[in-house]
Amino acid sequence: MLLLDVLAAAAAGALTGAGVGGGSLLLLYLTLARDVPQLEAQGINLLYFLAASGPALFFHLKNSLVCRQGGAWAACSGAGACIVGSWLAGEMDPVWLKKAFGAVLLIMGARQLLGGKKQQTAERQGAQR
Repeated sequence: MLLLDVLAAAAAGALTGAGVGGGSLLLLYLTLARDVPQLEAQGINLLYFLAASGPALFFHLKNSLVCRQGGAWAACSGAGACIVGSWLAGEMDPVWLKKAFGAVLLIMGARQLLGGKKQQTAERQGAQR
């Protein structure tokens, strides 16, 4: 099973690097294939994110792909949201936590499939030129 875990982590890392959302896929693997409790899987995913975010941020800053002012605002508000979300996740019944996570994944997946976000971004970029 260790080999399967390593392959799943490598695939999630590669997908994260490609911008696909490997962390969400890692959560699905941990909860569905490995039967890891939801809260524990989320903790593992946060550690995974911390390891992946540092190098990603470095290269994005190096290549001027991040607006520093907006990035600082996003980091600060994201940290606050993580604290509140962690507290809420600890207070929720695991059954409802799984259902809420599944609903968020379905909504995100539908938005990605329908492509509305990409079209809006392209329109904004065209208007800024």
